Amino acid sequence: MKKILLILFIPLIFSSCYVHRISHGSGPIEGFTKKDKQHNFLFGIISETSPVIEEIKNEKNYEVEIKINPIDGAISILTFGLYVPTTVVVKK
Repeated sequence: MKKILLILFIPLIFSSCYVHRISHGSGPIEGFTKKDKQHNFLFGIISETSPVIEEIKNEKNYEVEIKINPIDGAISILTFGLYVPTTVVVKK
């Protein structure tokens, strides 16, 4: 039983969780990068306003990357999904 749990747990430790990349226009050109956290609640069903909306409001070329890194995943597991942080990276 312990071996089975270990086999199931190891991929979770070494995974990069998930990443979504959205490019608009020609993608990032200026070299500007901003990283921020988005706070989600109840397994991600409820979330605060997105921190990237003001950054890309009138832009034509940008890329938005939304990811859950291992620390965000650990926080989500420890809070049983009540609080699920995500990392948002804006590149212009």
